[in-house]
Amino acid sequence: MTCKRKRLETDIASRVAISKRSRHTTEADLLSPLSDELLIRILTLLPLPDLLNTAPVSQRFYHLSGDSQLWKRLYYSRFVLPRALRIPGFRDGSAREGKLHYSSRKAVWADGRRGGWADIHIGDLDDSSRDWKKQYKLRHNWSKGKCAVEELQLRQELPLPATSLSHKVLVKVTEGIAITVDATTGLRAWDLKTKQLLAQISLREVDSGAAPSCIAIDDQKIHQQILEIAIGFVDGGFGVWALDVKEKKILPRYRHKKSSNGELVGIAFSYPYLLTATKSVLISMYTFDGPNKMDLSSTPESTREVNDYVRDVENKPGQDSRRIEQDPKMVTLQAPYLLTSLKSHTSRTPLALSIRKTTSSIIASIVYTFSTLQGWSLGIQDLHLRPPTSRSKHTSDIITTRLAYTLPVWNSSSHFPSTSTSPALPSSHQDNGAIHGPINLCYTHPYLLATLPDNTLILYLCTSNATSLSISPGIRLWGHTSGISDAEITARGKAVSVSSRGEEIRVWELEGRAHGKSIEVRPTTRPTTNDKEGTDDPAIIDATTVEWDDRRNWVGFDDEMVIVLKESRGRESLMVYDFT
Repeated sequence: MTCKRKRLETDIASRVAISKRSRHTTEADLLSPLSDELLIRILTLLPLPDLLNTAPVSQRFYHLSGDSQLWKRLYYSRFVLPRALRIPGFRDGSAREGKLHYSSRKAVWADGRRGGWADIHIGDLDDSSRDWKKQYKLRHNWSKGKCAVEELQLRQELPLPATSLSHKVLVKVTEGIAITVDATTGLRAWDLKTKQLLAQISLREVDSGAAPSCIAIDDQKIHQQILEIAIGFVDGGFGVWALDVKEKKILPRYRHKKSSNGELVGIAFSYPYLLTATKSVLISMYTFDGPNKMDLSSTPESTREVNDYVRDVENKPGQDSRRIEQDPKMVTLQAPYLLTSLKSHTSRTPLALSIRKTTSSIIASIVYTFSTLQGWSLGIQDLHLRPPTSRSKHTSDIITTRLAYTLPVWNSSSHFPSTSTSPALPSSHQDNGAIHGPINLCYTHPYLLATLPDNTLILYLCTSNATSLSISPGIRLWGHTSGISDAEITARGKAVSVSSRGEEIRVWELEGRAHGKSIEVRPTTRPTTNDKEGTDDPAIIDATTVEWDDRRNWVGFDDEMVIVLKESRGRESLMVYDFT
């Protein structure tokens, strides 16, 4: 009787492998003969997790699973359709899904801002050039608060505290470019993608006390890679500069002399209109396309001042003087014409200025704070201006003006209305806006956002038409656990707020919602190398490490990034939170 030999594990494994190979060779391959178009059609029926699982199957499926048509459909179903369902009449069939068309053109919102990648795609009409998977990932990261963080150093140790006016840094962000200005380093432009300095120019102020106090950006020429920058100063003057992104140059366009009206605390610029506000709430509306546009003799001092300023820039080593004289995009501006001045004896800071363009007019808005017996309120005044193309030489640019104000809000120091019967308010109530009233105001039509000292925000919705202007009751927004230093909001209802201490940044989606909800930004450190400043340069940081003396003084954002101005032990830097 023969003994049976035990099967070894290696024999069993080899038999299984042979059976699998034979089965694969005998069974017909049903997927390989199919065209890419049919496979993409099949992949459109898969949910998102299954679609992602098909990418590692083969190189072919890796490319097919990333097709823009697949991700365009997913993008619409998750991010576009929920917004469309809030359109009146969409559910009952008057605006069906089939009638909702996607525009490839660069849209312009009611306030003059352009829609970005997060909402509509920009540029050519060809959809094939759009990376919809990248856009889906971008919006998904925004909804989850997922981002990478890097630190861009602006300035090292300061001789004086950064809170002093002579060392205060002002920042604005648009289209991936950060504009910073201060009295020490001048006006600078940074590429936030490469973290490189694009251009820099000195303010060249004769008076050392003429430090910048406010800044505004006009991006009407962004398609030409031109940004126009308006800066207000503590001496009451202001100036206009132009940034040529392609040529990496900043050139002066106009410099207004100082004024006895006091420090400028707000400025808005949309060529040809410029709106300024002083600390004493004196509002001035200018136009660079006024009656004296060609009359140089009416303003010899201002004209001579800007010409001297341009001549100083031209004489700098390495500066191409012909660029200033020949390029029409960089032509120097003549002195502006004062359209109107508004003075209030009851309003106070904080305030916000805005200029937006509609089809029939240009609207300049002033949002201000004023005290009431019960606490404080916000007021808004709209100046409707006639467009330059339809202006007559014998008529005023201002067509009409409208006013609206909010209901009173109780003082932050008390949860109940004041019981005082005295008609006069104490002086501390008038002056101490940090306790009795909002800390900052942000207005981008139709949203008005106020940050309060009790770690909350109030959102108002402004409704404006040809005959009326109104403000809805405020919605209190909760979420921060420490003092809010700044906030910004877009015309789509997307807002970002930052606490003054700690790493608390919240993203708010406020469009179409009765009660705002926020997502906390949770950054991770992006590994980078920096061989220019040495190993001790803080460009590489640990996002989880926050020093107690770190302060966040300003926040801004675009479609892909959130930018926070950070002050730490005399240093100032930009914290770049990248959601791509």
